[in-house]
Amino acid sequence: MTGTTAAASAAVPVRPWWFDTRQFRRTLAWHIAHQPFGIVAGTRQYKHNAFAIFEGYAGTSASGFADEVASEKAVALLDYVEDLYHDHNEGGRSAGGAAGRVAADFDRIRAELGDLPGTVASPERLRSALRHLTRTLHPGVLNDCFHHAGTAVCGKRAKSLGRPLPMLSACLACPNARRSAVHLPRMAQARDLAAEEFARTDGVPKLQRIAIEEHLSTLTQLIAELRDEEGVSA
Repeated sequence: MTGTTAAASAAVPVRPWWFDTRQFRRTLAWHIAHQPFGIVAGTRQYKHNAFAIFEGYAGTSASGFADEVASEKAVALLDYVEDLYHDHNEGGRSAGGAAGRVAADFDRIRAELGDLPGTVASPERLRSALRHLTRTLHPGVLNDCFHHAGTAVCGKRAKSLGRPLPMLSACLACPNARRSAVHLPRMAQARDLAAEEFARTDGVPKLQRIAIEEHLSTLTQLIAELRDEEGVSA
């Protein structure tokens, strides 16, 4: 660099980068689009005339950021399935419509790998054998969903948007639901909070009072299944 060029560069003031929220509109749109009900929420927030417009605006990142996020989610999902497998292998209880199906899959994998007491299965082989379960698994707060379109309760009840929508009461009774030890404290908290919130139902209409009581009773029963209370089997 010549002296003249260096002097000219030094004379140009260096301006700090000023961040503006508009610079993050596309990034924020991408994150909104990948949340439950995100397409609907994003379309309203960005005041687009159609869902397809917002989906196109959210798009995917040319830098590969979206692929990196998807890759990390896939790894985290496989880690979660592996934790479920080890919990089952160590005698952990499970319940729900999909519990038997998933347990049979876990038992098959254990037999194929020879993953028995006193032996250690290859971690790579185990993760490879479990990977297919991540294609249908949607972890949840009160239960996990091993989604099968043919038996999904949400798919039968929510057709207006053209895709299944999670519904709390429906998910608890769905054939695709599976609950294990990880859900137990959350379910107990949900029941206790609901019981506290609706402790006084004197002024509540009869049908609403019945619905509240049934919801609390359902949560209590599901908790009992995981705790094996009163002889309830998983």
